[in-house]
Amino acid sequence: MLDTEVELQGYDKEQIDMMDENCIIVDNEDNIIGKDSKVNCHLGDGKLHRAFSVLLFNSEDKLLIQKRASEKITFPSIWANSCCSHPLYSDGEEDGIIGAKKAAKRKLSQELGINSHAIELNDLQYITKMHYRSRADEKWIEHEVDYIFVIRCDVEVNPNPNEIEQTKYVEQNELQLLFDAANNDSLKIGPWFRLIKENFLSDIWDSLSNLNEITDDKLHYMGDCE
Repeated sequence: MLDTEVELQGYDKEQIDMMDENCIIVDNEDNIIGKDSKVNCHLGDGKLHRAFSVLLFNSEDKLLIQKRASEKITFPSIWANSCCSHPLYSDGEEDGIIGAKKAAKRKLSQELGINSHAIELNDLQYITKMHYRSRADEKWIEHEVDYIFVIRCDVEVNPNPNEIEQTKYVEQNELQLLFDAANNDSLKIGPWFRLIKENFLSDIWDSLSNLNEITDDKLHYMGDCE
């Protein structure tokens, strides 16, 4: 059995404290079967749990992306979508899409410093969800059912430096250049963001004026990815 206290030694204290939060454990059909700490969900072989990914576009249809802080325990210093984290087994965040929206609003404030009054739950447009697994390294893993949301708004962003090293808005061609650079190993991109780009983002960008056209109630199985 892994000793989680030993496994967390040497990491940032603020990030360690959040590893005690309880994630929502689900089966392969996204039915809730329990809860467990964030550390147990990501350590070793991990446990399948719920997550969310937010794609925030401004009024110029540019996408906000972030470089995760070096303090992050899993996938540090990589580029990712606007905001990504986990609904918790508390405060109604267990409640499917609505619960994931509550979690997204909470983390948009905690990570990006967006005023909680600037975004309503209804502003978050649910698109779909995907099931994937990806190793961060020999110790840590992501194994998630990831709820994907889109929001279009102009907001002031004040990133939490313990969570985010850098943010920027990009157009489609600029994002492609970033991915091209990642393919040449000059930078790294989160596996969930890569899956979103490869499978959903083009349609999302083309449908920003009518996102209802591309929403679905499917659970897309992506398997193992890098």
